[in-house]
Amino acid sequence: MTVTEAGPPPRRAPDTGRTRGRVARVLDAFGVPASRTARRALAHAVLGLVPGLLGLLLVPLLAYGALLSITRLGPPLLSLFLMANRGLTAVHRALLRTLLGEDVPAAPPGTRRPVADPNAWRAAAFSVAAGPVAAVAFVVQLPLRLYALAAIGYPLWFRSVHADGHRGLGLPGSIPLDTLSRALAVAGAGVLLLALAGLAGRQLARLFVLMGRALLGPGRLTGRIRDLEETRAVAVRDSAATLRRIERDLHDGAQARLVAVAMSLTRARDALAPERTDPAKARELVEHSLSNARTAMAELRDLVRGFHPPALDDGLDTALASLGSDIESATTCVRVRTDLPDRMPDAVETIAYFCVAELLSNATRHASPATVDVTAELDAGVLLLTVRDDGIGGARIRPGGSGGSGLHGLAERVRTIDGTMSLDSPAGGPTTAVIRLPVPEEPEGTACAS
Repeated sequence: MTVTEAGPPPRRAPDTGRTRGRVARVLDAFGVPASRTARRALAHAVLGLVPGLLGLLLVPLLAYGALLSITRLGPPLLSLFLMANRGLTAVHRALLRTLLGEDVPAAPPGTRRPVADPNAWRAAAFSVAAGPVAAVAFVVQLPLRLYALAAIGYPLWFRSVHADGHRGLGLPGSIPLDTLSRALAVAGAGVLLLALAGLAGRQLARLFVLMGRALLGPGRLTGRIRDLEETRAVAVRDSAATLRRIERDLHDGAQARLVAVAMSLTRARDALAPERTDPAKARELVEHSLSNARTAMAELRDLVRGFHPPALDDGLDTALASLGSDIESATTCVRVRTDLPDRMPDAVETIAYFCVAELLSNATRHASPATVDVTAELDAGVLLLTVRDDGIGGARIRPGGSGGSGLHGLAERVRTIDGTMSLDSPAGGPTTAVIRLPVPEEPEGTACAS
């Protein structure tokens, strides 16, 4: 047997990455582009100047097309200018993605001509607005920084300059900057100017990102239509998978059990025939039939519970409490806290119940937690569900779940009623899943019955 003796703990290497990050943030605050983000913002200001100024050409072109719109030549010209602008906005989109880290999806082209496409006009508005913003960003990020650096170094070179009979430069009003104290004041003003240039450059980069989100991406209506199409496809796919599961469970489960019951009862009847009476055999067959009938009833009960859990008949708070009782074991303690109204719409309650059930099952099956906390509360018309466990963590929402199974399936099911799901599960835990479900106000007389 080999015994390995533990030596002294190894020395921890200095956290150079964190130190570099702090130094970079300090330098960024003083206007020196030390961090990667600041350098990319500077590169965006330099590279975005040309496409930004080209966008200003749209102003006279669109004005010319608008003047000709009273003739048949105007609309085709406007459509041509708007189509040409797509290439320019593609350049802006690429710069935003590679330098500012903002991936703005392209708006889908409309089925009509560009002159009648609102997305094309929004892109044109971005190109026109980007021109002056790009010019200001370039001036702030490059010439203003260079001017500030020259001012900072003024104490080193002011003696080599002669103007108006004195050394150094002069301010308006015949105020010479020819002494060391005045030169140091100029250097201090240069430090302040450099810091202001850095701050203004960061704000202008954020302005570009906001403009890109608002004008280059799909419009709110387009995004809403796309989201509805995706959630409708999810609902149809989920319904088809549910129907296939029901058919499979009925065919392979309850139906087979009932067939076995019928066959056993037939054999029992034959065993009780007058010419061949065999009570022991008949009793055995009847007992076997009863066992199969009970199993078929249990399978049908489980199948029906998949449609609408009976626990929801008494409200979501009671159903969640029953889930906690079912999951709790000698190694896992489940604590459920609810603050809910009497009843909510059936769709909201059903999805909330299945989501909590799936999250509890995943936690106990994969995370080995000691404690799981479930909270459910209604906040400003939104049902907020939180499931937190102290397990090993490392859970991820990975595409691939179908038919509402898995975390990805839960996220898709939640989206069918405009809900959202977020998951925070670092390695080592804890894992926190938060589900938000909007609760629509139901007209009077349509409330859920208990």
